[in-house]
Amino acid sequence: MEVKPIKKVSTAARVFEALYEMIVSGQFHRGQKLPSQEELAKQFGVSRNTLREAMNKLYAMGLLSSHQGIGTVVESPNPADYLSTLSGQLLLDSLSVREFIEARICIERTAVRLAVGRAGKHDIAFLQGILADQKRAFENDDAVEFTRQDAAFHLGLTQLSGNRVLMKFLQTIQDMLHRFIGEVAQLPGAVTDAMQFHLRVTEAIAANDADLAELEMVSHLFDVVRRIESNLNIDLNPESMGGVDLIQPTSKKIKTSRRIIPK
Repeated sequence: MEVKPIKKVSTAARVFEALYEMIVSGQFHRGQKLPSQEELAKQFGVSRNTLREAMNKLYAMGLLSSHQGIGTVVESPNPADYLSTLSGQLLLDSLSVREFIEARICIERTAVRLAVGRAGKHDIAFLQGILADQKRAFENDDAVEFTRQDAAFHLGLTQLSGNRVLMKFLQTIQDMLHRFIGEVAQLPGAVTDAMQFHLRVTEAIAANDADLAELEMVSHLFDVVRRIESNLNIDLNPESMGGVDLIQPTSKKIKTSRRIIPK
């Protein structure tokens, strides 16, 4: 029986995740004044320094603000500001990584299915051009250009979906997407596997096979999950992530096999 190792998580990180969940779930609503740091620290059973470290991340994300004579107040930040600060700490926070990948799964599995029904021959040629540029960047050991082409492929798929709202969703997180892809590309084997997944997604679209295209895309993103977990010691709890149902029963192999599905 395989025993899953216990991941070390700092107390400050646990306090941050607890406060974050309270805010996004509405338990702490916009405009509400939080208890004093002394009272919150007592409720969490931690030191004030630990609480302050957790709260500083929430201040940086725009979820909290400090008002003289009032105290700490819950905010509803501007999405662009939130995404900008979030992208800077993405791979340092397992909760943010998990939510980001899960959001991508929701957007991209739908986009690729729509692309199958709406993409013409010139659209397939467009994707193949990106793949060629990506391969060239890989052969030239140009990490910056590879990341740019990788992001262009995913953005291109939402464009081919013909759904402007889906395209806008991914464009909104474009900067975060570039940062995320650039970080993941540094992990062992990530670049070559990404190119293979992209090729198979393109081939499925060209074959007008929506089910296969969706499966390849979701498998691609769960391969990223596996790679982050195994290399960065981050527990993303993939068994409960949205989209895992599509790759069952192969989802059980996420952490043990290099490939989720055969080539």
